[in-house]
Amino acid sequence: MTKSMLALGFKRYKSNAGIYYYYDRKTEALVIAIVYVDDICFIDTKGFLLLNELKQKFIARWKCHDLGETIEFLDMYVSCNHKNQKIFIDQYKYLEKVLAYFNVMTNHTHTPLPFEFSFKPNEKQCNSKFYQKY
Repeated sequence: MTKSMLALGFKRYKSNAGIYYYYDRKTEALVIAIVYVDDICFIDTKGFLLLNELKQKFIARWKCHDLGETIEFLDMYVSCNHKNQKIFIDQYKYLEKVLAYFNVMTNHTHTPLPFEFSFKPNEKQCNSKFYQKY
């Protein structure tokens, strides 16, 4: 796979063997390819022109099918807010499999946090009334 991705102009992330990227300096477009066994997901940052070109080259080389916009990948549900350029990933299904594998009950349970605890981004809540140390 690495030889094939390099031949298409992608570079491999050093920190993760399954992630490749293609950066076009002229348009500043970035295409990321996430590879896991026989699944691959392409993500782009600027329009679809470069993404489609690279996908077509990949499809021709590997004789596979484009399944369209990613909705599910490796038991993760993916949704996009194109207007705000945000990607949301839901791992609920995967978490349920992990819990079932380890025979962990999924009933509601108490946590060390108070019942009325609410995390608010950008708000520091690190005094003793919001959490307990073990």
